[in-house]
Amino acid sequence: MTRTDPDLRAVADLPAAEPSDEAVSRTWHLLNKRHTAARGRSPRRLARLLVPATAALTVAAVAAGVFALNRAGGGNGDFATPNIAEITASHQPLPTAPGTNPALSKTTPEALAALAALAATAEGAGTVTLIPGQLIHVRADGWAAGQHGDDPTAQVGYQGRELWLDPQGMIPVKLLDGERDLFDGPKGRPDDTFERDDLRENGPSLRRPTPEWLAQLPAGDPAALLARLRADVAGNEKWTADHLVWDAMGELYLHADLLLSPALRAGLLRAVQGMDGLTAGEVVIDGVRLVSIRQTEGRSATEILFDPVTGWAVGRRDLFRDSEVTLLPPDPGPRFDPLVGYHVTWTQNLVNSVDER
Repeated sequence: MTRTDPDLRAVADLPAAEPSDEAVSRTWHLLNKRHTAARGRSPRRLARLLVPATAALTVAAVAAGVFALNRAGGGNGDFATPNIAEITASHQPLPTAPGTNPALSKTTPEALAALAALAATAEGAGTVTLIPGQLIHVRADGWAAGQHGDDPTAQVGYQGRELWLDPQGMIPVKLLDGERDLFDGPKGRPDDTFERDDLRENGPSLRRPTPEWLAQLPAGDPAALLARLRADVAGNEKWTADHLVWDAMGELYLHADLLLSPALRAGLLRAVQGMDGLTAGEVVIDGVRLVSIRQTEGRSATEILFDPVTGWAVGRRDLFRDSEVTLLPPDPGPRFDPLVGYHVTWTQNLVNSVDER
């Protein structure tokens, strides 16, 4: 990809004043040297569906070996389309009474039970030790919808990415599409001065965490932890704080899941039980069952996928209900039931340089 790539240009042309949709913010965060996930801004929800498949560039992370899908070809550098035949999902609808706003629906008892079970499991999972100077290496398999111009359809296509992150602020330093370096353009890697200045001037946050910031969170006090998360994202006129927290949680798992201690991982799962709008379901990928926790507000929904064996986050899915854009299934690719605009699963490990995987 070059700076003149039409897909990149389509994302770059989105107005900079527009808020932090999970796809747009991650794209700008990686390629446009902007962090559009500023506190208090309202996200551009439809953009996930409309952003080209090349725009959703980063993915969340989990310790290597915890969860990995079959991939055709294998090998460290191989990003061939995974050999997945079917991805199915089931979810409970949010309970609503006549005249109520679905965005304000209470979290279901089933979601509370699922989160409690995941938290108990996560407490017994392993941990890693980050050595100064190490990077987080992320590999992901995903499918994302891409639309061209005013076309009323959006084609879902395969998207594989490999990413190296500086743990101090989760700042990307290398990004690959297969063996193609997406930072290898006329100017090299996009200037990260903005990101590092933001970290220095405003300090770490839920959207730009550091290992030290994660370590000081009140993992043992779910109510205090949720209050910290809500205060960190703030609310706005368009989206509730809980909706923004769940989106930021997806970004936290995306950038820093490997660095979460068992106590903090469990604490986060217990803290979000105090949020509104959560339902529980499952996503089955070629017979592998994952627990799906979905947060719904209005017509937008974001799912975070968890491995029930470890309690770790291992994937994400974004949905936009009742959209005027029709999604087309991937060809080639798995059969999705139902089809979603964005679906990704991942693995992660620590490395000593951008030359290691």
